[in-house]
Amino acid sequence: MKKIIAIAITAICLASASFALDLEFGGRAILGSNLDPESSLRDSAITIKDSDTFDFGFGAYGNFALFGGLGIQAEANYIKSSITFLGDKKDGTTEEMPYELHTLDISPMVWLNLDLWKFTIGFGAGPNFSIVVPDLQTAAHSSKTDFVTGLIAGADFKFYITDHLGLVLSGRYIMEWQKSNYVLEAYGQSVDTNVPIYDPTRKTLYGGLGIEYKLF
Repeated sequence: MKKIIAIAITAICLASASFALDLEFGGRAILGSNLDPESSLRDSAITIKDSDTFDFGFGAYGNFALFGGLGIQAEANYIKSSITFLGDKKDGTTEEMPYELHTLDISPMVWLNLDLWKFTIGFGAGPNFSIVVPDLQTAAHSSKTDFVTGLIAGADFKFYITDHLGLVLSGRYIMEWQKSNYVLEAYGQSVDTNVPIYDPTRKTLYGGLGIEYKLF
């Protein structure tokens, strides 16, 4: 009986040691770039290097972690992009026309934080729900059908100045696709094969710098 009690106490202690509740909130400034959806990672890196314009915005997040730092991180990021497209002029020629694109991304991710003394490395992935809006008020009155679903992956590097306050350096990569059916061209005719294909419609890469507060 004593051995059973000892084993039970040991098991409870081990379980308590592995159970660590973390609750963190943070905000950050964002700087990044919308990439060509059809380009490779190598070409995208060259585009970012040669670009003289970047997207910017701000974001906020909350992280709730259990069992060794594994948990959920929910984010909302608002990004303003400057894009250029070709427009037709009255004389029949074309010209480059600047346009501002405002995007709200909402991302619930499965997240893992690894604590290393005053440093913490976190990474995760999950679905991303984006909507193009002129302002935040429009986003607040949008329905779920207005959002486009994609995927997001990211990582954070945190340095805690105190036990509760820290600086956060982050990076995020977002992808979205459009579903369509593969059309076979044969003998001058088009045949819908009903085979689904997914074409990339968005690739976004951005980094952020912000502050995090850990409640416990």
